[in-house]
Amino acid sequence: MKGGNVAFPPENEFTGLQSDYFMNHRERYELALKISRDLSGEMGSNLISFCLYGSTCRGTDTRWSDLEMFAITIEETPQKSLLIGTVPAIVYTMTDSKLREILEKPGPQWPLYTGLMKGLMVLSGDTQAPSRYYSLALNVPGERLKEALKENLPGLVFESYGRIFSSIVRKKHEDIYCAVVEVLLEMSTALCLLNGTHVNSSYFEGIRESFEFEKRPARYAALATRLWKSRNPFEIARDARELMKNYIALLESEGLIE
Repeated sequence: MKGGNVAFPPENEFTGLQSDYFMNHRERYELALKISRDLSGEMGSNLISFCLYGSTCRGTDTRWSDLEMFAITIEETPQKSLLIGTVPAIVYTMTDSKLREILEKPGPQWPLYTGLMKGLMVLSGDTQAPSRYYSLALNVPGERLKEALKENLPGLVFESYGRIFSSIVRKKHEDIYCAVVEVLLEMSTALCLLNGTHVNSSYFEGIRESFEFEKRPARYAALATRLWKSRNPFEIARDARELMKNYIALLESEGLIE
């Protein structure tokens, strides 16, 4: 089986565990419904909306996928972490007031939670709640999002960029690749704020979505793709310098740094 130019081993060689430790999509979805019923009963009137998201929600899950759920509540409620066989099932919880604060007073979390609101599947509770929260996020003025980016610039990209070269100097080559991933994910977040939008996927697929943004560094797609794939420190240093130079030029053109 092939994906792009990469050859993958047969599925049965991915793990030594027996197949009955895992779930198919239907079983995982039915489990989500059961957890929703049980926890919704426990939460009672404190629950606003109990939702499914991630690969099970999209129908792209594999038998190794986890189960991700999100509960919006009135009062603070502890997160639930379950292990069903070898399938982790996590129920993240957030209060209405905290969620509104993130969406209406944007910061680095704004793109993540805005995209999350768009991708939620309501299992119980108020079926219209996610769309209302999503509308709140989209109604934030573009200038406010730019201000949020400016306020958070020191913690986005610049620190991780420096970590690439610190790792090279220290000959910690294994750490270089982690820093590259941080740079690219943080740059995607910064570009979401600058463009007033979000991505719908995680990891490189989310970065790839940001290639289509109107405001982006010169040669962003080519440089980001090379950085993600490269394992050569010299190539990484070269491409990281060019990408950072182009990113700074973009920030300067937007009046975010002098």
